Amino acid sequence: MIAITLVCGMLIISKQLQYMQETNLGFDANAKIVLPLRTESALKSYESLQKEIQKNGSIVMTSGADYLPGSDIWTDSFYYPDGGQMATAVDIRRNSVDARFMDVLRMKLIAGRNFSDNRQMEEGKVIVNRVAAERLGFKPEEIVGRDLYREWQGKKYTETVIGVMEDYHQTGLKEAIVPVLFQMAEKPQYENLIVSVHTNDFDRTLASLEQIWKAQVSDTPFEYSFLDQNISHQYDEDKRVSRIITSFTLIAMLISCLGLYGLSSYMAERRFKEIGIRKVMGANVTQIVSMMSTEFVKLVMIAFVTSVPLAWYGMNQWLESFAYRIAVDPVLFVIAGAAALVVALLTVSFESMKAALHNPVDALRNE
Repeated sequence: MIAITLVCGMLIISKQLQYMQETNLGFDANAKIVLPLRTESALKSYESLQKEIQKNGSIVMTSGADYLPGSDIWTDSFYYPDGGQMATAVDIRRNSVDARFMDVLRMKLIAGRNFSDNRQMEEGKVIVNRVAAERLGFKPEEIVGRDLYREWQGKKYTETVIGVMEDYHQTGLKEAIVPVLFQMAEKPQYENLIVSVHTNDFDRTLASLEQIWKAQVSDTPFEYSFLDQNISHQYDEDKRVSRIITSFTLIAMLISCLGLYGLSSYMAERRFKEIGIRKVMGANVTQIVSMMSTEFVKLVMIAFVTSVPLAWYGMNQWLESFAYRIAVDPVLFVIAGAAALVVALLTVSFESMKAALHNPVDALRNE
C-alpha cells in the first residue's frame, strides 16, 4: 500500500514539474544574460555599459529593469481611474523598466504602444497588464489613454496608460497572475541590465561582457546569470521533493519485493506436498503458478484500493500550493497499480515456478 501510494505521488509530481517546464510563461527567457547592478557606481554606469555592450556583434538587444521575471516585485501602489477613490483602488505592482524591455523578453503588447527611447516624453506614462485593466474595470483596448490616480503622503499623482501587455508569470506558476504595470525610470538607472545574445558562442560573449564591465565599473566584481536558469531555480524545492519521493518509492518497492519473495517462499514450502499431489493428479505448471499467485494478486488489489484515496488526498494537498496545476489524472493511479501488480507477479512467480517445476516424487516419497 505504501509503495503504490509513493508511486502515485512520484508520477503526479513528475507530471506537475513537466507541466511547469513546458508551460508558456508569457515571455522568452532563452539566451538572456542578466548583469546585476549592485553598487552605486554600477547603477551610474548603466547607460555607458549598455552603449558599449550594444556595439558587440553577438548582442541582439539590451534593456534594464528593477525586477526581472523569476523574482517578486516589491514596489506597489493603489490605483483608481476617473470616478474612483482610494477605498476602491486596485493594488498594482510597479516595475521600472527601460525602453525595449518588452522587446528583449518578447512580451506581447495587445493594445496601445510600447515605450520609446525619449525618457522625458514617457514621464508619467505606464503600460499595464490584462489583469490590471480588468481589475480597474476596463477591457484592454478601453483603458489605453485613460488616466490612473494614486495617492502618497497626501499628494495625488496622475499616470496615463499608453499600452496593455498580455499577462505573464512574474513569479512562476505557484502564484496567480497579479496586476502589474511598467513605467520608465526618471534616471537611466536600473537594478538589472538584461542582455539578449546570439546562442552560437556563449563563452566568447561572456568574456566580452566581462571585459566591457571591468573597463566601465572597475570597483565592482563582474557577476552574471542566465534568466532561464534563474526561473528554473524557483522550482528547486519541488525538484528536491520529487527526488526524495522517487528514492523512497524505490526503497519501498524493494522492501515490498523482498517481503513478497519471503512470503512466496514460505507458502511454497508449506504447500510443497500439496503441489506434488496436484502435479501427480494432472495439474500443469501454469495452473500451479496461477493458484499460488492468485492470493497475492488479491492482496495487491486490496492495497491498491486502499492506497488510491490516500494518494489522491495527499497529491491534491501538494498541488494546492500551485495556482496553475495539472488535474489529477485517474490513469496515473491505474499505471501505479499496474506497475505494482507486475512487480508482485514477477516476484511471486519466480518462487512459484520453482516449486511447480520440482519433481513431485521428492514431495511424496516420505508419505
